[in-house]
Amino acid sequence: RGTPPAPLPSQAPQDNEERRLIRDACMAVVATAGWAAALAYPAASLLALANGANDICNSVGTAVGAGALTMRQALVLGCIAEAIGAVTIGPFVAQSIASGQIHVAAFAGSPRTFVLLMLSSLLGAGISTLLATLYGAPISATHGIVSGIVTVALLSGTHGALDLGGIGFTLLGWAASPLAGLAA
Repeated sequence: RGTPPAPLPSQAPQDNEERRLIRDACMAVVATAGWAAALAYPAASLLALANGANDICNSVGTAVGAGALTMRQALVLGCIAEAIGAVTIGPFVAQSIASGQIHVAAFAGSPRTFVLLMLSSLLGAGISTLLATLYGAPISATHGIVSGIVTVALLSGTHGALDLGGIGFTLLGWAASPLAGLAA
C-alpha cells in the first residue's frame, strides 16, 4: 500500500491526530456494534421516509391547495426534487450534522455508547417527524436530529463530546434564516 502521503503544510499535527482518532472510533464501532446495523437501517429509513414526506408537504402543499398542481403532479415533482436534493447536497448536510455537533473521537473508548447515541437520535427524529407530519404539525427533521444528537451526547456523560463551536454555528444559522427571509 505504500507510505501515507505527507501532510499539507497548512495541516496542523492535531488535525492528523483528530482524523486518526475519528478513524479509530469508527473502526471500533464497526467491529463491536454489528448488531446496530440491523436496527440502524430501519431507523434511518424511517427518518428518510418521514423527512421526505414532510419536505414534500411543505414544498408542494400550497401549489396543490391553490389548484396549480394535481396531487399526482405534486407527488411526481416532489419525489424528483427530493431525490435530486438528497443526491446533490444531502452528503454535505449529513457531514455537517454528523461532525459539526459532536466530537466523534470522544467516543473512541465507548463505541457502543456512540452507536446508541446515533440510533436513539435517528429513532427519536424519525418518530417525531412522522407523527408531526401525519397530524399536520409543523416540524423540522433537521432540528429533531441535531437536538437529539446534542441531548443524547449530554446525557451520555462523555467528556468533550459536544462541539460547542459547531452547535453555535448551527444555532446562528437557525436564527439567521428567518431574519434573512424577513429582510428579503
